[in-house]
Formats: sequence, C-alpha cells, structure tokens
Amino acid sequence: MKLFAGLVTDSEIEASEIKVMVLLRSRILWKIYAVFVVVIVIAAVIVSVVVSGVIEKRTLGDVRRALDVRTQMLSRLSRPILESGRMADGDELVKALGKDTRTRFTVITVAGLVLADSDKDPHSMNNHLLRPEIQESIYHDFGITTRYSDTLKTRMMYLARSVRVQDKLLGYVRAALPLTLINQRISDSRKMIIFGIAIITLLTLILGFFLARHFIKPLLQLTGMAEAMAAGDFSISLKSNRRDEIGRLVQAFNLMAVKSRARIEIINTDRSKLNAILTGMREGVIAVDRNDLVIHINQAAAAMLQIDAAASIGKRVWEITRLRELCSILNDASQQGCEIKRSMNISYGISGRVIEMHAVPLSSGDDELQAGAMVVLFDISELRRLETVRRDFVSNASHELKTPITAIRALVETMIDDSAQMSESIRLSFLNKIAKQALRLSAIVVDLMALSRFESQSEPLILNEMVDLGTVVSDSVKGLAPLAEGKGITLEFGDFAAEVEILSDAEFIAQAITNVLDNAVKYTSAGGRVTVSLRQLANEIVIEVKDTGIGIAPQDRERIFERFYRVDKARSRELGGTGLGLAIVRHIVLAHHGRIEVDSQPGRGTTFRIIFPLEKQKS
Repeated sequence: MKLFAGLVTDSEIEASEIKVMVLLRSRILWKIYAVFVVVIVIAAVIVSVVVSGVIEKRTLGDVRRALDVRTQMLSRLSRPILESGRMADGDELVKALGKDTRTRFTVITVAGLVLADSDKDPHSMNNHLLRPEIQESIYHDFGITTRYSDTLKTRMMYLARSVRVQDKLLGYVRAALPLTLINQRISDSRKMIIFGIAIITLLTLILGFFLARHFIKPLLQLTGMAEAMAAGDFSISLKSNRRDEIGRLVQAFNLMAVKSRARIEIINTDRSKLNAILTGMREGVIAVDRNDLVIHINQAAAAMLQIDAAASIGKRVWEITRLRELCSILNDASQQGCEIKRSMNISYGISGRVIEMHAVPLSSGDDELQAGAMVVLFDISELRRLETVRRDFVSNASHELKTPITAIRALVETMIDDSAQMSESIRLSFLNKIAKQALRLSAIVVDLMALSRFESQSEPLILNEMVDLGTVVSDSVKGLAPLAEGKGITLEFGDFAAEVEILSDAEFIAQAITNVLDNAVKYTSAGGRVTVSLRQLANEIVIEVKDTGIGIAPQDRERIFERFYRVDKARSRELGGTGLGLAIVRHIVLAHHGRIEVDSQPGRGTTFRIIFPLEKQKS
C-alpha cells in the first residue's frame, strides 16, 4: 500500500513557489493589472456618483410631491382662517396638522404676516412676504425653494401656494420638510452603493488578476523559452490547449524550436565535418576577415609557421607571423577578389622550407562585398628536394654511364681505324679494356635496377624465409677473400655467433654484406686488416665490418649513402665502384627495420655496423 501516493514532494513545492515568484515579479502582469484596477475604480466612482445623483433627485422629487399634496390640503383648510382672520383657531389647527404629518406648516396673509405656524409662535416670526417661495407663488400657483432655516437651524425645502377664492388672493400657505432625513437617506444609499460596488470591485479585481495571469503566464513561458533558445537550448517544448492567438503563438514557438534544433544540428554536424577535414589536412589553412583578423587556422598551418593555433584566433595576421609574403597574398586576394598563387621560403636556423600558397577571397554572400580571404599552404620542400635529387641522379647516372660508354667507343673506333697496323697483343689489350668497361657498365645497370626495385613502392621487398646470418656472412667473406689476398689485406673474423637467424631474403642480406665488405677491401691499403664480427645482443643482431683504410671525413659521413656520392671520386672510379653500393645497403637494412652506424676517422679506418632488431623479426 502506497501511503504517500498523494503527497507533493519538496522539489515540486519549490518549483511551484519559484513559478509563483516569477509570475508575481512580472512587470507586464502588474501593468495590465494596474490598468484594469484604474478602469474598475473609475467605473465604480462614476457609477456611485450617477446612482447617488439619481437617488438624490428622486428623493427630492418625492419630498416635493409630498409638500405639494400637503399645501393643497392646507390651502383648503386655511381658507376660512384667512377669510375670518382668526389667528387662534388657525394656529391650533396648523400645529395639530403639523404634528400629525411631521411637517412644518405656515399660514401667511397677503401682507406677509404669519397667522399660524406649526413649529413657532407666529408673533415672534418676521414678515414672510419677501421669501423666495412666497414671491414665486404670487405669479404662479406655487413656489419652491431650498435653504437654511435660521429659525429651525437646519436646511429645509419650502413649498408655498397661493390661496385664492374666485381669483381673489386671500393669502399663502407653506409646507416645509427638513432635508436632514433626506441627506441621511442619501448617505445611507450611498453607503450601500459604495459597499456593493466595493464588493463587486474586489471580486472583479480578483477575477481580473486570475484573468491577467491566464494571459500573462503563457507569455512568461514563451519569454523563458525564447531566452533558453537564445542561450542555445532548443529542447524546451510548451504544452497548451488554448484555441486562441496565444495558443497559436505557442504552437509556432514549438515548431520554431524543433526546426531551429534541426538546423543547429545540421550546422554543428557540418561544422564538425569541416573541422575534422581541416584538422586532418596535411596542408595548412588560414582564413582572415576583412580586417585581417584570423578567424581560422588549422594545426598544419600552425606547425608550418611555428605558432600557436589557439592563441592566433582573433589576432591580426601580421601579429602572429612576420612573413611578408603570407600577409601580402592574403591582402591581395581580399582586395583584388581573385585567386592568387605564390611561393615563399621559410628559414628555421640552418634549415628551411619551401611553401606554395594558394589564396582565394571569401565572400559574404554579396558579390560586391568581400568578407576576407583564405590561403592554403602546401609544403613542397620534399618535392623540391626530390626534384634536386632526381636532377642530381640523372646527372650522376648520365656521367657514370657516359664514362664506360665513351671508353668502349674510343677503344672500338681505334681498333677499327688501326686494325691493319695493330699487333695481336695490342688488340688483346684493347679487348680486355673493352671487357672491363663493359663489366663496369653492366654493374652500374644492375645496381640501378636493384636500387629502383628497392625504392619502388609498387614492388615491396618480400621477407618470408629464415636466413642463417652466420652462413651468409661466411660466404660473403669467402667470396671476397681472393680480392683481399691479391691486395695483401688480412680478412678475418672477430666475435662470431653461430646459428643466428632472421626473417629475410638470403640474396638481399648477402648483397648488403658483400657491398660493405667490398668497400672495406677497396679502400684499405696493402698490409691493412678487415675484421668481420657477428654478435647477438638482448634485442638486436649486430654485423660489424671494421677496416684500417683511408677513413671518412665527418662532412662526408651523412652523404655516403646517397646515390653516386664518392668521397674520393678519382680513386673510386679507379677501383671500379659504381657509387650505388651503400645506397643499396641502406635500403635493404631499412626494409628489415634496422639501421646503419658509421664510426670513422680519416687515415685510421672505418667501422660499419648493420643492426637488426629481433622484435621485428619475431613479429
């Protein structure tokens, strides 16, 4: 059984109190309510005044009619008195009549003398001929007036009537009633009217408050919804069962919120996609407005310019970088309204980059108004370097190929021109030279084809067999042993670990080791020594070739692995080298995720270390 099913929670009470406080603080509610109150109060005052006036008018009319009836009655009764002139009989009759009707009666002669009065002694009363009501009754049947009575000390209404017999004026009769009773009646009536109107006004104001709240509450909700939408919250939806204009307004707001939320979601999605695209681009992107303020810069551009992307937003482009070419191309694109392409060089210490810039104007939707400009930065440093390498390669390859071809051509032309006079020994010498140059030319072509294969991405090296390095190194040493012996060089083994295997290709490994050994033998003088070692460390395999040759200068160590680069060009050609051996070795080692280390001192020899990581081999 749920004992607390009908109770209201504290949070609901607090929410209700907050809504009430917000409603009570509404300015428009109190403005409308104030106007409503003013209108009601003015209407109540007008009704009270009108009703009071009507009551007063009607009451005075009733008094007037009563006085008219009483004067007509008194006129008939007073004729004998006026004709006889007996004051005593008339005074007693008037006093008795006034007492019975609670009316003040007065009988007045033609001369204005008071014969009888129901309230006062006639002898003590002044002449009444000049009284307004008496004067008016002379010319009319009756006269009426309202004034303050000095005799009775109160405000009275007087109605006088002339008494005539056959058109002969005998005198006047007058009836009077005090207006205090009338005033009391009017005052009581006004009190009742004011009380009634106050009750009606109070009820109307209470009803008006709830009526105003009925109209203001949805407006406050719409205001809150509009403020929430302005703050970016489009999830609010109002419920309304009203069929009037406010209900239609609520429905319009709900529809606007739904459509705005959908549009914002589309905009956010597009913005996220655009940010993801711009962030993931390797090209740098910078956008500025018409005032040269940076409105967007991606990480690639920040890295190229070596600046902070977040700190650059909102700053002028010439404040974040001093590159005049970049500032100039953005300004020209914005001013000229067309696409502009330029390049610039950026120096970082001893190194630098070549940047190609494509700038376009940004439009605000109006073709005549430019909103700024955007520039895309392409780092073409590697392309320029590759172009330089390609030119050098073509130049070096052409030169290397030209040398044996020229020698062969010269020798053949000499043999053809002097064949009749050439002895057999000379012809044989020429043929041997031609064969040597042909072998050199063949070696260059073979090495070029091997290097092209290693550098080709479409034909990656396939390392799919376990190769015994001990056997490969031993075979390479044995193959070069005759050359070393012929030059008087000692070719020996140092530390040598047997049964060391790696995942590789036996032909590639043999070519790499042979090229390093061949260089060591070629550049070591007679009486020198070449030592080959094979060691297996914890995570690496090291093949070391140490010689006592001419050595390598420090400025040449970084370039000996370039194609056709020779430390001593004359001696290298004399020894028959192609200039591609170490470049091939480098590619083979890199294909095994290894590295090459070189230690050398001019005149003291050189040590090459080929290092293969075991982790890569096991994976």
